[in-house]
Amino acid sequence: MFEMHKFKALLTNYQGVILGFLILSLGFDFLDKIGIFYNIELLKLNRIIKAIFILYAVVFILTHYKYVLDNLKLLMGFIILLSFLFLLKNNFSHRYVDEYLRYIFPLLVFPLIHFANLNTAQNFATKLYKLFIGFIVLNAIYVFLGLIFEILIFQTYQYHRFGYNGIILSQGFTPYLYLCATTLFWAFKNKKMILLTLVIASLSGVKGVFFAEFLLVSLLIVFDSNLKKSLKFKILIAAFIAFIGLLVGLFLTPLFQKVIKSDGLFTAIFSYRTDNTLELFNELSSINYSFLFGTIGLEIVRLELQMLDIMLFFGIIGLLGYSVFIYFLYTHLVNNYISKAFFITIIALSILSGNLFYIPLSTLLMFLVLFALHKKKDLNDHAF
Repeated sequence: MFEMHKFKALLTNYQGVILGFLILSLGFDFLDKIGIFYNIELLKLNRIIKAIFILYAVVFILTHYKYVLDNLKLLMGFIILLSFLFLLKNNFSHRYVDEYLRYIFPLLVFPLIHFANLNTAQNFATKLYKLFIGFIVLNAIYVFLGLIFEILIFQTYQYHRFGYNGIILSQGFTPYLYLCATTLFWAFKNKKMILLTLVIASLSGVKGVFFAEFLLVSLLIVFDSNLKKSLKFKILIAAFIAFIGLLVGLFLTPLFQKVIKSDGLFTAIFSYRTDNTLELFNELSSINYSFLFGTIGLEIVRLELQMLDIMLFFGIIGLLGYSVFIYFLYTHLVNNYISKAFFITIIALSILSGNLFYIPLSTLLMFLVLFALHKKKDLNDHAF
């Protein structure tokens, strides 16, 4: 009986379950990276843990249906809408099912995160902050080891392109993780961790990381009413010089020089996204695409430009649905200058590079940081 009580307490410790899922996901993603970089067939533990977690989230919704209906009717309607649009495609290939699950995963998890943050007395923001400190410090060690000893597994890319992102699985997720880390460290006024995050972000070799960190810091400076205008101007100039310097340094590497000479600077900046978009648009027809509910038979269903990706897979109806959901997040969770800067940056980043709603962990971290910033009382005790 005692053991059953302990097991129930473990399952209903929602904050612990969410943080545990984050830790296991990041760890299993690194194992997946090892398999990819060294061509080793490994069990996809990161997919298994996501399957278990989404099942847990669905059970939470079913057992807390009154709470969900009272507080999140709009979200549940959105989930039903996306599911209906997916069924209309009548295409249940592995590619299409995988795309649907990627989009629906964070939406099904949102009620759990909502409840864990707003209906428990425990300080979730501080726990998340400490988790980010541990991860960034650990990842920084691996980034520096990779840089010094040229260790393949700690590099961002498998091919000959500069970049080190440590134990992070993909370059698509890297900007969002560093963006969330910088935002939380700013909220908790931890200068050392902000600096460390900016340093390893500059070593990632990912243009999206450079853009996100530059825009975030710039907006935080602009929106902070406590800073003098002269100081704001100096910091913004320094941030701009650093941003341009990193981009120029990246574009001077042999790989980018080759792309610039053959296809132009614009192509180098957007990594062929615009070229791929124009090429795909020429392939659209009434046979493979519906303007209302998206792709029916296209092989390419993602361009890494978030709004176009949503439009491509879910059509104009799905895009309108996501627009309403984004507005819902802004009106319900953005209530201070830090969360405003974070929200603008993460949406801008997603528009230019995609992967926010496509990579489940990116969306999950966005939700967690927004909730942490929303509960300002969790942050007031910290100062420089």
